[in-house]
Amino acid sequence: MPRDPEVRRAFEIADDGMQGIVGYFLYGIASRKSAREAEILSHLPENLPLTHEWIRKYDPSSLIQVMRAFFDSYHARVSLISQIGVFEGAITSFVNCLRKMNKITRLRNDHYKTKLEWAFGVALQSTYGKRGMIARIPRLCLDVDHARRIRNLWMHNNGLFNDSYRQGITVAGKGPIIEPAFREFDLSKTRRVPIVLEPEGFLAMSKSHIELLHQVHHSIQRIYYGQKRSYSYKARKKGIEWQRLLGGV
Repeated sequence: MPRDPEVRRAFEIADDGMQGIVGYFLYGIASRKSAREAEILSHLPENLPLTHEWIRKYDPSSLIQVMRAFFDSYHARVSLISQIGVFEGAITSFVNCLRKMNKITRLRNDHYKTKLEWAFGVALQSTYGKRGMIARIPRLCLDVDHARRIRNLWMHNNGLFNDSYRQGITVAGKGPIIEPAFREFDLSKTRRVPIVLEPEGFLAMSKSHIELLHQVHHSIQRIYYGQKRSYSYKARKKGIEWQRLLGGV
């Protein structure tokens, strides 16, 4: 049976978007390493344009100094937030497609965590890839849930650990990933312990999001639409078209 075109389109849009973010991330890191700070300074505005009405005075040299120290981790943070947004959009589209066709019942709520629990259940039924790839699915799920939890802290607690970080999803009997730095907060609840994501951490979690997207898409097409063939870049002769991934054309 052919793949459902609406599900496939949602998958391909997300897959392209997430690959584009990886390209943007690597380009940003390379540009930062090769840029001269004096040239950066010459291109920064005199004031910060915050809203249509307000501007703020700032010291461009101070921005450069602090950015030098925090660029890699902040760039990784912003890129991961973008990856999560694209992945969440894909899972929402999958749920909506299947609901519209009466393939699944309504989820208990519209929270991202609930959608992930559903997506993890679908992914764990996947037959896509070699034995090692299938065996890695629980780890992919734990990585994606870990990204959800640290994004929540970035969005709602200024990137500092709090007790909500514990509230992860158990996958195949395995508890959620806990950063070693969380123990510093746990020893003294008043201590301000930030989450620091390095470029390597972003790339690892990005790989997990993209690979899990493929596993969920494969399982949906197999379980609900009877498609037995795996999705393949090579079979579709699909190269990386940066102009389309980054510019949409």
